[in-house]
Amino acid sequence: MSDLALILLVAVITFATRVAFLVRARSAPEGLIGRFLDVFPLALFVAIATDALIAPSGSPEVTPGLAAALGGIVGGVLFRRALWAVLAVGAVAFYAARAFGG
Repeated sequence: MSDLALILLVAVITFATRVAFLVRARSAPEGLIGRFLDVFPLALFVAIATDALIAPSGSPEVTPGLAAALGGIVGGVLFRRALWAVLAVGAVAFYAARAFGG
């Protein structure tokens, strides 16, 4: 199997599994899974953003990634952990830090 065929096969499988959950009508999960999904967007964005905080030397570095992480936390707290708010406030903080920080 060629590399391109393998990549396309993995892409189709990934896309199909995600679409399968979106097209089925279901109610929102409750209990432990519901609580987990409430905080997941904030935790995911912060984990992705804080990855940019570690410099190759292993020590923390002040970068626009730090602003994005803090913006994501602020957006999550202010807008009750809504995914759009976490992403939007984090992105605004990132680009503002980049614009003003040089």
